[in-house]
This record gives sequence, structure tokens and C-alpha cells, in this order.
Amino acid sequence: MKAHELITHEIPPLRPADPIGRALEWMEEFKVTHLPVVDGRRFLGIIKDADMVDKNDLDLPIGDLYSEYDQTVAFSEQHVFDVVGLFGERGLSIVPVVDDQHDFLGTITEHDALICLAKLTNVHEPGSTVVLELNSNDYSLFEISRLVEENGMKILSVTTEILEDPAKMQVTIKIDQKDISPVLQTFERYEYVVRSTHKGSDHHEFTQDRYEELMRFLNM
Repeated sequence: MKAHELITHEIPPLRPADPIGRALEWMEEFKVTHLPVVDGRRFLGIIKDADMVDKNDLDLPIGDLYSEYDQTVAFSEQHVFDVVGLFGERGLSIVPVVDDQHDFLGTITEHDALICLAKLTNVHEPGSTVVLELNSNDYSLFEISRLVEENGMKILSVTTEILEDPAKMQVTIKIDQKDISPVLQTFERYEYVVRSTHKGSDHHEFTQDRYEELMRFLNM
């Protein structure tokens, strides 16, 4: 899924002539701490609440704070994984989307990005999860997939994480079956280190509950 597919037009952009008071009101109304600023269609940057709350004059135009603008953007064809990365790296509540000419197309909210990520990683699907630890140089998704599929199962999603020791990594696999005992035995036979497992319906109910709690929190 690409960035332009997640655009919402419910959050309006600010204009340089808009006063600080209006910006803070909109942030409160839309429950965000950042808003895009545009001039015509041209994207100028992102203004955040922390840059304005200590200003004494609420009538001051936000264009006077240009030096404070954050220039983070997502381009329309960027993948949603890249967009989620921007939220995490920059601590943003929204990410503006622009075209190749840097013209503003719309805004992606953290809420919509997380919902999309949950769908792409099959968080809400039943199944089981295995967490492996291995040497980074030994990582082969092809081999891991082969071992799972040889047991008549399928991988629904895979995430990887480099550990504090960069020579080590953690691989989390979502598998489409409740009973993954045959897969675990296969991993053991091939000398994979299984750090943890979450099997069957209990794990799915737990994951589904956490997913629903996250959605309720984001909708507050």
C-alpha cells in the first residue's frame, strides 16, 4: 500500500497568514499535535504545538514561525512501512504527503497508519507466533519459509529486529495454525534458537484484545 492511499482530507492544512490561535484550536479539535502548512498547493512544513504554546500573541501569524517548521514528508508513492517509520523516527502525529513537485496532497494520521500496519501484518488473524534469535549473517527468509511450509503451514507475516549486539537479530513469525509443534521441532532440529512461542486461540484472543484496545485508544 502506498502513502497516497492513506490520505485523509478531514484535517485541513494551515496557511502562513493563519494565527497561532487558530492552529492551536484545530490541533485540539482534531486531536493532533502537528499540522501541515501550505501556501497555495506548495508544502512549506509542519508546525507543532510546542512551537506555539509559549507565544504570548495568539494573533501572531504562523508564517512568522517559518524557521520552526519541520520538513518531514512522505512522497505519494512511498510504501506504508516507510510512512510508519517517519512517525516513529520523528515523533509526529501526522505526516504530510506531497508529489514529486513538493505540492501538498493531503495528510496521513498516526491512527490510519497504525490500522493499515495492523492489517498488513495480519495482527488480527488467528494463528501462532514464534520468535527466533539467530546470527544476522545466518538469516534466510527462504529457509525459514521452507521449514514452515514443509510442515503444511504458511507464514502470515515476518518482522525482524537487530538486537543490541548487531551480529544478532530477532525474527518474529506469524504462522496460520494453532498447533505449531511440528514447526518447533523442525526449528530445533535445524538448531534455531526459539526465544518464545505464543500458540493457538489464547494467543489470538490476547492479540485481538490488544488490537481492539489500541483502536479504542486511538479513537479517544
